Amino acid sequence: MPSPVAIIMRSKNEMPHIRAALEMLRKQTFTDFELFAIDSGSTDGSVDLLRHACGSVRFIEIPPEDYMPGKVLNEAIARITHQTIVLLNADAIPQSEDWLERLVAPILADTADATFSRQIARPEALPIVAYDYQRAYDPKNAVGGFFSAVACAFKRTLWEHHHFHNHGYAEDLIWASSCTTFGAAFQLVPTSEVEHSHNYSLTQLFYKKFRQGHTLAKIEGQTSTLNHRAHLCIRELARDFIFACRQRKPLTIPYNIAYRITIHVGLHRGIKAGSK
Repeated sequence: MPSPVAIIMRSKNEMPHIRAALEMLRKQTFTDFELFAIDSGSTDGSVDLLRHACGSVRFIEIPPEDYMPGKVLNEAIARITHQTIVLLNADAIPQSEDWLERLVAPILADTADATFSRQIARPEALPIVAYDYQRAYDPKNAVGGFFSAVACAFKRTLWEHHHFHNHGYAEDLIWASSCTTFGAAFQLVPTSEVEHSHNYSLTQLFYKKFRQGHTLAKIEGQTSTLNHRAHLCIRELARDFIFACRQRKPLTIPYNIAYRITIHVGLHRGIKAGSK
């Protein structure tokens, strides 16, 4: 009889974070789980670590060009029979030995259909990046369908009724929206924390948001008008300005402006392209 919980870890060149993530998994107070991993072309030593941690039966390598988030997740879950599925990105580092225990507790107690961890930014995160993570994972703000698959858990039965979409990105947001529309209960677990953040270049950030917007338009029919997008951007720029002043970091303001505008331009253009 398999363990009740399966942890699926996706990776591509996640050193050195993957080493710390696997070490924290070995220390978890909740030990009744099996680890499965999918690597899509690592060349930095991640493969050796995962193969050692999972064994050959539970480790899969796929070509980088075959990686599509939702498709990979659906295929991985279909291969196993565990009743509770945990997703943990290889670069997301659990911050406590009871991270997993806290994450799955509401599911095992049947008080939630899906849960997700609070994410905290890495020490080297840019101030505006750390601020966005702080805001996003504040329990007061994490409402209205907010969800992240970076570190999460859900009932297998939920996935059986609502698979991840196979094409495009923003697969976790679209999946959560679909599930909650049909009454599924999602819960942020603030005491289950992982360290995870990226200092994307502005070009990388633009294409990340463009892909997200494109998928949201294609799958969910989202629209974006220039006036509405500008209104949202200006409001957030004002909030960012106040934050920088309170933190006494005025030199960060020019980059903060470029960062915020890049996000909204990327989303707007992606939604427009996806709407055609």
